[in-house]
Amino acid sequence: MSVVEKKVEKVPWIPLAVLSAVLAFLTMVSYSVLGTLAGSWQCGYNLGMVSRVTCYVVWPYLLLTVLYPFRKRFKLSGSLLTYLYAVGAPASYTLGFAYIGWVIWPLARTRVVDSMNLFANMWWEPPLSAINAMVYGNVATNWAEWGPILAVVSFQYIAFFFFTSTAVLIFRRAWFDTEQIPFPLTIAGHEIVKRLESGAVADKEKKRLSPFWIGFILAFVFEIPIFMARTFPWFPDIYSWRAMCPSGTYHPPETDLIGSIIVGYTGYSLDAIAFAMALLVPLSVSFNVWFWTLVMWVLDQIAYATGSFTGMLSQASWARMCCSSNSLGFTGPFRWNLVSMVGGFLALALMQIFLRRSYLLHTIKAAIGKSKPEWEKDEAMSYRSMYIMLALSFIGCMISQTILGVDFWASFLLIAFNCFTTWLAMLMLFGHGAFGASDCRIWPTWTMRIRWPEAPSEITTGFAMSELWAFRGSNVVSWGYGNGFFMTALNLKMAKLTGTSVRNTFWVTAIANMIAVPVLFGTHIWLANIWGSKVGWVVTSSWDPATSCISYVYSLPSNYDYALYGAAGFVIVSALSILHASFTWFPFEPIGYLIATNFGGLWNSLWSVYLAAWIVKTITLRVGGSKLYESLLMPSVGGFAAGVALATLFGSIAGVIRFYVPY
Repeated sequence: MSVVEKKVEKVPWIPLAVLSAVLAFLTMVSYSVLGTLAGSWQCGYNLGMVSRVTCYVVWPYLLLTVLYPFRKRFKLSGSLLTYLYAVGAPASYTLGFAYIGWVIWPLARTRVVDSMNLFANMWWEPPLSAINAMVYGNVATNWAEWGPILAVVSFQYIAFFFFTSTAVLIFRRAWFDTEQIPFPLTIAGHEIVKRLESGAVADKEKKRLSPFWIGFILAFVFEIPIFMARTFPWFPDIYSWRAMCPSGTYHPPETDLIGSIIVGYTGYSLDAIAFAMALLVPLSVSFNVWFWTLVMWVLDQIAYATGSFTGMLSQASWARMCCSSNSLGFTGPFRWNLVSMVGGFLALALMQIFLRRSYLLHTIKAAIGKSKPEWEKDEAMSYRSMYIMLALSFIGCMISQTILGVDFWASFLLIAFNCFTTWLAMLMLFGHGAFGASDCRIWPTWTMRIRWPEAPSEITTGFAMSELWAFRGSNVVSWGYGNGFFMTALNLKMAKLTGTSVRNTFWVTAIANMIAVPVLFGTHIWLANIWGSKVGWVVTSSWDPATSCISYVYSLPSNYDYALYGAAGFVIVSALSILHASFTWFPFEPIGYLIATNFGGLWNSLWSVYLAAWIVKTITLRVGGSKLYESLLMPSVGGFAAGVALATLFGSIAGVIRFYVPY
């Protein structure tokens, strides 16, 4: 793919700032309304994330797609389109995969079910009267009461954004200029940009039905039947989507022919978005996903034959993954999820530092004035400024956690591991494998086992809040800790492809984020006061911090199991990383291994998606080489991304209409 020379042009700061606020407002309004509809409507149709597997979000692609009819009337430069793509990311990623209600709402809601009054003296908590009034709705928002919690949560999100974004800035040259990590979601967006920037590509495609428009049409072929089946009971369920989990995965019952024989079989995925993005994933990654899934099946079958997983063949596939006493990932002889998500994630993150130690040393020397690398002028800021911002944002993260009630050592562990190493590893899975489906079912608490090896005799606010944020911060990117990694990397990759100023692109992203976060959360508070529990997500939440942390956290595997299987994962991923980096012929690499073995990979049955994509991409490259791949598959995926964004908009509008006018 071609990369044009970087150019700097004036940034329309005020229009972009206004647009950021508007997008955030519309995103929260649509989600809050759609979340009240049956059938997990908001999981497939919202203006945030509509594919949990790939972390595909709507606004960056929708803003580009709706400009297509105006490409000749207005001058749409690559830089302007990059800024629009960058502005769309904060609103969509902060909303995420239908989880925004789990931030401010439960922090306030815990006051109602807090049996030990752990949160009674938190200055940022709204008074109990305001919380109870919000349950019923139809009340005016008292911003004096709700302002403090809005400010505290927004500060947390913004502090973590700058902390993780600065890490991307420091690694930028190694990742984007040298290694050229693909970031499939940005490549798909760039295919849309190419049809808007000059019109030349679009004009050529008028003469024939190009791969881009075929992909665009296929997106509607995929989206419309699903939308209709969700909307009207009488519409035929063409893709059997009513039997799918929200991420588009079929989990067969215990009577399934294959599942009743193969203990490791958990179903297959019909997520066309995941398949499309997997077409842009390196073949080595796709191969490793399905290969290591096959290895797991074989080993699990041997374990079953030798006495493990008793009775599992009589369970539905979802129970095989979630049953805490007999699970493929959590229990048994292999504990795949602990291997990959405790030790594996940590190893992958540390390998990014170890394998690039020479590069990082250059940046540190530049920061302290001992060298002046030529490439520094192309960065968003000097390396000295980057490291200063890294330190200041780390302090900001510590302060935000302290305000929320987390003590010093727990805050340090959460930021160092549940945030930094976890999401640095997830960024690599995302950038190479188009995969971002982290999950908090069991593994994140390992850091808190360091702080509290045994259940404390007296439950404190710090303990309860630490466990809360260990799980929330390690889940999907929308819960705050990982947003800066994902947004900044995607936008800087787009800047690389369009030749746009890295400095401008970063600050557009940062300012859009600082605007979008409080607008999103503020809109949610306002809507909840109007509509009450109808838009409050889990209204009857019984999460009692005084008892739930103890009963759940310390029912998980022992400290010994966390350490043993975490160490095994660390060794495996470290070895795969070093061998893959050292020998070009070595077929195994850590990204595909981690996608296959972590909970998100198992739950979403991604072996089927990556196997299909591996077959299609292999055939394409064997038949026509890279030329056919770049002229056929890449535009098709770009068109599909554009079509999904537009179809999602139509589905979201239909859902809003349905909320006000039931049909």
